[in-house]
Amino acid sequence: MTQNTDSKYYQQALQEYQDMRKGDEDVWDTRIDKTGCYVENMALQLCHAETNDWRQCLGEMAKFRTCWDAKGNKGRVATLDRE
Repeated sequence: MTQNTDSKYYQQALQEYQDMRKGDEDVWDTRIDKTGCYVENMALQLCHAETNDWRQCLGEMAKFRTCWDAKGNKGRVATLDRE
């Protein structure tokens, strides 16, 4: 499956990530960033926030899952930071 990095949600998330990296990071942003999938996570959240329908965000969901798997996060425990 081809990943859509040109979706408006992905572009918006990428801009937010770049802005976040320039400013002060909070604990939550730092944890998400450590997964290696910050932009993909944000794109999925932005899509769902706008559409209120996960089914309309399948492309963003697939991109997030691909990133999550590729970065070795399958065994990640929700309460632990990955070093």
